[in-house]
Amino acid sequence: MVGNTCDGTVAVIPAYNEELTIGSVVILTKPYVDRVIVVDDGSSDRTAIIAMQAGAEVLRMDRNGGKAKAVQLGLSKAQRDSPRCVVLLDGDGQMNPSEIPQVVGPVLKGEADLVIGSRFVEGGAEVPRHRLIGINVLNKVTNMSSNVNLTDTQSGYRAMSGAALGFLDFNSSSYNIESDMIAHFASNGLVIKEVPVQVRYDVPNGHKQSPFRHGLSVLSRVIGFVGYKRPLLTFGIPGGILFVMGFLLGLLTFMEVQVLFDWTLFAQSIAALSLLGVGLFLIFAALILNSLGVLMDQRGTRSDPDG
Repeated sequence: MVGNTCDGTVAVIPAYNEELTIGSVVILTKPYVDRVIVVDDGSSDRTAIIAMQAGAEVLRMDRNGGKAKAVQLGLSKAQRDSPRCVVLLDGDGQMNPSEIPQVVGPVLKGEADLVIGSRFVEGGAEVPRHRLIGINVLNKVTNMSSNVNLTDTQSGYRAMSGAALGFLDFNSSSYNIESDMIAHFASNGLVIKEVPVQVRYDVPNGHKQSPFRHGLSVLSRVIGFVGYKRPLLTFGIPGGILFVMGFLLGLLTFMEVQVLFDWTLFAQSIAALSLLGVGLFLIFAALILNSLGVLMDQRGTRSDPDG
């Protein structure tokens, strides 16, 4: 590291209609990196022109494809020059470029493959309450699906090692990329670390997607990943609970014990059979998916020349 410049580091900045802030973000980023790549995600304003005038290399997408596509395009471009480190930050001005050295530091020191700038690792982050609730839910689900323990899984301020760039073979969409990247990197044994950062929310053009819509999108994606990686947990346990409930309800119905007071014994028996049926279905689905997962893992191990 010479002066404030993090040698061998490339900055990738996805931007969509950020003409008010992209120029200052590029200018403030340049002293800390060797190269700045701005991915213009189909903006209808002067984002690309201002970014170029500020000194960034600009990749222009013909239409708005979402943050995930913009980030992956920028990372693919950066990967061609085999950088030591790539740092990701948004173009809306929420992130402070002066914190780049502390975000990329663990990567340049060889301590981590993915470093996430966390708003919560030291506590005291002033995050709007409606966002904080959603972040906490997504943190728990992402951590559970990835076997990691992170405080800010949705932070877009992150750095990756050159080795991590070789693991970009995952599909993602929109703002799901933060959780998808963590899950994919963790499943491949990459080291993930957090460092503290500060984020501003008083910017002209904040989050492009409503917190509710963003949360549902990411949550559904992560739950799908959990179902694929841990079918016994996702389907087996709920299936077992439903089966036991159905069995107990059926037994009580057979003994002519009316548990559901507003229901007849016939309706209660139908409810018991329904619970048994759904429970059995989930249990069988969990067993089949788990067997398929084990089979695929075995095939992957056999095909790995280093395994």
